[in-house]
Amino acid sequence: MKNLILFTIFIVSLFTSCQKSFIQIFDTATTNIRISDDYYIFENDTVKITYSFWASQGIMSFSVYNKLNKPIYVDWKNSSYIVNDKKLNYWIDETQSNQAVYYGAYYYSGPVLQPGFTVNEGIQLSTSSTVKPERITFIPPKSYSTRSQFYLLPVNYFKLGTDCNKAIEPRNDKSRKKTKVYSETFELKNSPLRFRNFIAISFTENSQEFRFIDNEFYMISVREMDYRHYRGKYLGKNEDGKMIYEKPFKKKNSFYIEIDNINCYEWRAIKK
Repeated sequence: MKNLILFTIFIVSLFTSCQKSFIQIFDTATTNIRISDDYYIFENDTVKITYSFWASQGIMSFSVYNKLNKPIYVDWKNSSYIVNDKKLNYWIDETQSNQAVYYGAYYYSGPVLQPGFTVNEGIQLSTSSTVKPERITFIPPKSYSTRSQFYLLPVNYFKLGTDCNKAIEPRNDKSRKKTKVYSETFELKNSPLRFRNFIAISFTENSQEFRFIDNEFYMISVREMDYRHYRGKYLGKNEDGKMIYEKPFKKKNSFYIEIDNINCYEWRAIKK
């Protein structure tokens, strides 16, 4: 009986000591706008639109800056987020709670993420507001408004192809150790994720004459790795005492999915 108990303890400790966290990093590209300091930026004579996707599952987060000396209006009823040719309206005649049901997994109900700011990784905040969203946003001269409403890839895990690339790399946190990195690349024609931001802008509140902006993006790669490799070198602590790491893969035009505490034996079986 004693030997059985010791054997059970050994097996349990063996499995619990082999819990790992993995992360998938998704890189994107665009067909029609420029990139600056990791931000996608669209600019014309009227507006400057800045995008930042970095969050768990990716978030279509952007700001619209009015460059003019007169107000502009964004009509959300005539604007859409389009994912793989499927249109999701920014505005429907419903409360936020009903919109979350209507749009399902794509609907992001957390705090507005301003480009230049990021939500804490691994923490998803939510709201239970029943306020009816505004259909038209008024933007005064030389000011901006932000929007964060849809997830880019609302899945818990993206399955790579069986022929994906497998590489052995020095681990970013401890270069003397090695780690496996799985990766897959895509082009626009075969990308599993293509998404567009289609925005209607006017110069009077109830105008039916719009200037349309259509910005297009797509996933170009996914990399799957040990979380410690992604996290990189320890750099110290911030003013709040939180540990800071290098995170060499982090970019505003990318996003991630974190896979926490999976049993490494199970993970090896998945990767075979």
